[in-house]
Amino acid sequence: MKDISSVLSGIESDISNSVEPSGLNARWFGEQVVASRTNPAEMANWASSTVIEDNVQAPVFDECVFSWLHSGVPGAFEFPIGHAGLMHVYGYLLSSVETPYGLKRGRWLTDDLAKAFGLKPSFFFPTASTVPLMERVASVALPTLTDPTADSRTILTVDEVVDRRRCMRTVYIRDPMSNSTALLYGSVSGDDVQIVTAFPIGPMTAQSVQDRLAEPTRHRYNYAPVDAQPGSHFDGTVQVLTSAF
Repeated sequence: MKDISSVLSGIESDISNSVEPSGLNARWFGEQVVASRTNPAEMANWASSTVIEDNVQAPVFDECVFSWLHSGVPGAFEFPIGHAGLMHVYGYLLSSVETPYGLKRGRWLTDDLAKAFGLKPSFFFPTASTVPLMERVASVALPTLTDPTADSRTILTVDEVVDRRRCMRTVYIRDPMSNSTALLYGSVSGDDVQIVTAFPIGPMTAQSVQDRLAEPTRHRYNYAPVDAQPGSHFDGTVQVLTSAF
């Protein structure tokens, strides 16, 4: 993890200084980003997000990195609002901003998330496959967000209903062998499901579930809706679709 973290920090530094990353250490990263942002189907699997991290109230990477990630991407993305997949996957890999939970890139450099899904430990490690990381994430996160009950690892699904057209869905999954737990979050509008983010979390308890359900409805995890501010509250209802508690 240390070696690849150094490589990623170097790539971030180059981009922030308007230098195109080059060399073998950077090639894999650029190839994955280009493959993802030029694949309309994969891009459509993700919602929008803000680069302003809710926990630190500051950007987790700068405008130069934002612009590089979105180079040639169609749409109205403008700093700080961008494509959640490009930002939460590749942008977080480049981020060196410390949050209360550590570096954002940590979720992709450890095996915690893979264990929660019951996958081989290296599944989300960026260089473990030529398949772009954003595609690997969507391949397992999207089916679970779409039909949480079909995944035996689902322990809790909460829909925060915005209106009759849309809800924000949080799915918690846990591997029974390792007890590794992860959170998935996305937007659901009928059959249209889009990922916002996925990350490992600590163990859940009946009390933590009760606390979560008692929270007011709001947009979470840096999601940027088209009709409201990121993190804003809305007058919605909470529906528990599945619960093991």
